Amino acid sequence: MGINRILAGVVMTVFLLALTLPAVASDYTLGVFGNANEDETINMQDVTYTELIILEYRDKTELADGKYDGKINMQDVTQIELVILGKEKELTVIDPADRVVTIAMPVETIIPMMYRTTEAMLALGAKDMIIAVSHTFHDRLNGIDEAMGMTDLPVICYHGGGKETNYEYMLSLNPDLVIAEGKDVNAVAEKLPGIPVVNFRCGTRIDMTSQLRVMGFILGKDEEANALADWIETYDGMIEERTKDMASEEMPTLYIEGWKRWTTDTPTGTVGYMAEGCGGRNIAADLPGSSVAVDPEWVLEQNPKVMITGLMHGHESGPEKTEADLEAKLVEVLSDRPGFEKVSAVLNDRVYLLDWDLIYGPRYVIGRCYIAKWLHPELFGDIDPEELHDEYLSEFLGIELEGTWASPPPE
Repeated sequence: MGINRILAGVVMTVFLLALTLPAVASDYTLGVFGNANEDETINMQDVTYTELIILEYRDKTELADGKYDGKINMQDVTQIELVILGKEKELTVIDPADRVVTIAMPVETIIPMMYRTTEAMLALGAKDMIIAVSHTFHDRLNGIDEAMGMTDLPVICYHGGGKETNYEYMLSLNPDLVIAEGKDVNAVAEKLPGIPVVNFRCGTRIDMTSQLRVMGFILGKDEEANALADWIETYDGMIEERTKDMASEEMPTLYIEGWKRWTTDTPTGTVGYMAEGCGGRNIAADLPGSSVAVDPEWVLEQNPKVMITGLMHGHESGPEKTEADLEAKLVEVLSDRPGFEKVSAVLNDRVYLLDWDLIYGPRYVIGRCYIAKWLHPELFGDIDPEELHDEYLSEFLGIELEGTWASPPPE
């Protein structure tokens, strides 16, 4: 009878909403149980939506099961209210590998196994939660570890570093959460019994803002996550809006070369997808795969008007490098390429270098602004990617880093 009285009390409140409350409020769905109306966040609308499901005014949704116990009842309403207040004892999420993971809350100690995820956590203000890192964090984050006083963090994860990850030591640290990446996440979870493992990478434009928002709920940093995601989406949206009606003939042809010579990104590659919507025509658009080896003669035949090549993390650009260093690197990049001096991009000084730290992680949007401006300097004349980089470092990391991270945009 107690539950019946509660339900009777909410009938009049929610009855009129039953006809107007949308089933899905946005194209993006926050993968957190308790997101009953399956939009981009959890708020009082989800409380109302769950009550409507209980009253049978709405169809059940998977995420309305806030307690993740296979039932939808007033306990789920209570869980959602606790999530809104940040007082939930458990949180169940769907990670990017479609794994359902329940995490004891609050999370206080975390081991992120990839440097990109570590940077995302730092940008959300979760520095004090990080108790160990991958070697790539120290190797590739271009001075951020030093600027934030994190050089002494223990290194226990060797993602692609030629050494074995020390799972025994990870277990001894007893983290509340481990954030892994990629196809091996289940193998990682098996080696860390009793510790929840989620699969987040926060690596590229493809998955960035959606993963940031889920991470925000896990870390108790949902406001910070929304602020960063909104900041990224503002500049992404600006680029898309300005180029959406651009005719094909207005788009300069583009050759994207990664760290390996004569290997190019198609639109499904990391940099290739970044460049999509920036107002260029990728010469590799019709090639199969994402990163493809190409013949130099084929590139010459395509005669791209713009060429972009990546730099290795922390070695050829970043806080200790100058424009002169990048100019020397550009000479090296263009050396020993017979016939390349006749390519339009070379003839017109439209070959650019872009640090990979502006390709992966939350800073990808800065790299994307560089690409848009290189392709259309007049259209994006009001955007200064270097100032945007400074803004990100200051606003979200609380640091300042000097140095050169990309070729200067055209005046």
